[in-house]
Amino acid sequence: MKYIILALTLAQLNISFADYKDFYFKRAQNVQISKSKPEAFPTQVNAQWFDQKISHFDKENLETFKQRYYVNNKYAKSADAPVLLYICGESTCHSSSVTRGAIVEYAEVLNAKIVALEHRYYGKSQPFKKLTTENLKYLSTDEAIEDLSYFQASFTQKHGLTGKWIAIGGSYPGSLAAYYRLKYPNLVVGALASSAPVKAKAKFNEYDAHVAKVVGQECATNMWDAIWEVEMVMDIPKEMAKIKAKFNASDIEGNVDFLYFMADIGAMAAQYGFVTPFCNALKNARTALDGYAQFAKKTLTAYGMRANDINIAAATSTDPADYETGFGMRQWLYQSCTEYGYWQVADNKNSVRSSLIDLDYHNGVCKKLFDLTTPVDTTHINETFYKPLLESKYASNIFFTNGSTDPWLNLSLLPEEVDNELNTYFVIMGAAHCNDLHSSSANDSSDLKLARIMFMQLMATWLNE
Repeated sequence: MKYIILALTLAQLNISFADYKDFYFKRAQNVQISKSKPEAFPTQVNAQWFDQKISHFDKENLETFKQRYYVNNKYAKSADAPVLLYICGESTCHSSSVTRGAIVEYAEVLNAKIVALEHRYYGKSQPFKKLTTENLKYLSTDEAIEDLSYFQASFTQKHGLTGKWIAIGGSYPGSLAAYYRLKYPNLVVGALASSAPVKAKAKFNEYDAHVAKVVGQECATNMWDAIWEVEMVMDIPKEMAKIKAKFNASDIEGNVDFLYFMADIGAMAAQYGFVTPFCNALKNARTALDGYAQFAKKTLTAYGMRANDINIAAATSTDPADYETGFGMRQWLYQSCTEYGYWQVADNKNSVRSSLIDLDYHNGVCKKLFDLTTPVDTTHINETFYKPLLESKYASNIFFTNGSTDPWLNLSLLPEEVDNELNTYFVIMGAAHCNDLHSSSANDSSDLKLARIMFMQLMATWLNE
């Protein structure tokens, strides 16, 4: 199914999420669900631990590590309830993964169980005490997919479950959800791949071009003016020190690293839906650079971060404890260096980042952090996981959603580009990265509401097949 055509428009239906239950019970092909009465939701969902294999492919390595997971049983207490598997990714997995967001609303409608599994090497799911290059060799997409399979089989047997499973993920975990359905259609009947960059690419210049398109010509010009002002004084240490201090980024040592920090701030504005305040800051300040700095400081404060937290310096430590409460910068850069690339380089035509941020810069990062001298090879990911998604004989029952303002949609699957009609594709106009995974709101656009309705219909169909 490339498109789902609804008999009524959202305006005609006047659907709020409070109406979802009755709507789906009447229209979703009479899906069979558990009728058990849910118990009061506990005030806290505690972490549980699973003995996961360190390697599913190295037969000589029989060691295991403790992998963290969370379970929400509020809406389903019977063994035949559906299971919504939330796949955590390149940061720590919190209990909120099973207690907040659209997945909880879906579980309430379907009387489903929610299970969230933390990704190996992230958060507290650590196979080794140090994140050295040698120890990181088991951090791969193949191992992560097998983690899901082994965990699901063990969890199902342990609890005597008979319900069907659906995989859900956003961004990189969205890719994992699609890959998991592709490889194990016998284990999950369908998957939601929200904002999922399923295609690996070393030189990802489309990201920067998309940012330029989203912010518009005036803002893009202001961004470049700020970048140019920095580039003009890069050989003058005192002037660079003044600029870094203006951004509260004095802890960033390298000048190109600082330019990357600037690019990340602008990219975050486009990716997460903050274009208007960002562009207004650049436009209304004394100079574009001053406005850039003001927005950067507000962003860092809002996220409780330092400038170095989104810089290469944040990936130098080999101590897993330094990454266990947030984004696993070192681990993710390792995956980027060995599997995905995703290197956000300056676009030749519509650049809103310095041309100094090129492939050589990123290859230098891989050399500095991991002593890797060979550029990333994306062949395995694309041949094993991406290309099969394009063919109906391999992939089905995957819902690809993307926000129109999200630069990552350039590596996802879009309706006008794919012929596999056993999957479904939808671009949410005006939406940012993974917006459809958030809890429903009265302020949601018609497209965002429609995306959630489409997914509910798809899940009902998959569970009834």
